[in-house]
Amino acid sequence: MVSSNLTRTEVCGLLGVSAKSLYLWERDGHIPAPRRDRRNWRVYSPKDVAAIRRFLGIESKLDKTVSRSKASSDELSARNQLKGTVVSIRRSGLLCEVVLRLTGGQEITSIITEASASRLDLKKGVEATAIIKATEVMILG
Repeated sequence: MVSSNLTRTEVCGLLGVSAKSLYLWERDGHIPAPRRDRRNWRVYSPKDVAAIRRFLGIESKLDKTVSRSKASSDELSARNQLKGTVVSIRRSGLLCEVVLRLTGGQEITSIITEASASRLDLKKGVEATAIIKATEVMILG
């Protein structure tokens, strides 16, 4: 558990999420609204951070490990889950390009934050799942 109050920037760094995501989750009622300090800035208590971790499905430990009881398709609204093996990961500053080889030999590439790649402990040879949620899918024939 986090021992003291954190700023929005600290929470974002700790959990590997963007400030915009925190704002939208708060606005939509997915996470509790944190208290505000004298400057009207958001201040997150350990209880607030724990609630965000629960929303993200992350264990409430300081080592920031992701719960190994992998989310099943019943727990997510995204139905397109493609299991594969990480064949390359290229880090470039804040972002990482992760290439996942699927069972049939096809490859899928995702750009994620470096913080997320570290939190997920992604390395070449590690099994991972690409979860795809899109409002539009285009097909060219």
